[in-house]
Amino acid sequence: MASKCFVINEWIIHDLMGDNGREAQEESSRFLSRLKESCDQIVILEGSKWLEKAYDLMRKGDPIIRTLSKQLRLEILRDPKKCKILNKDEIKPLSEKDRDKIPYDDQYLVELYFSADADALVTSDSRLIENISLQPPVEIILRNDFLKGYLKKDS
Repeated sequence: MASKCFVINEWIIHDLMGDNGREAQEESSRFLSRLKESCDQIVILEGSKWLEKAYDLMRKGDPIIRTLSKQLRLEILRDPKKCKILNKDEIKPLSEKDRDKIPYDDQYLVELYFSADADALVTSDSRLIENISLQPPVEIILRNDFLKGYLKKDS
């Protein structure tokens, strides 16, 4: 089975934190377990808000959040087969024309997607899907749709 590379925006951090409810927290934990067992990987930007929030997650005192934080850190972020971390020098900037089509806060995600030659950008932000029409196209999947399919592989 061919491996896949995903750009995952900050929804996963909020899920693990419990911000999106217990069910979302459990789904994201199952996603991390499935990711660890698969040949797939995520890609993140060094120094990004995503990584900053992931490290903040590690400072929480709640035992459930601490366990999930360890799962993320030890099983995914520290494993180069599971997590590709690109630095800013490895990011190919979007053209000015394409930048105008993407909300400012999401531009780095699209740049990361193209720079890592990712298979999909997974987001919880439906406006991102509605607003992006680039060539080549960006494969954007909403969080719920992605997890429904990805976690189905568990069964």
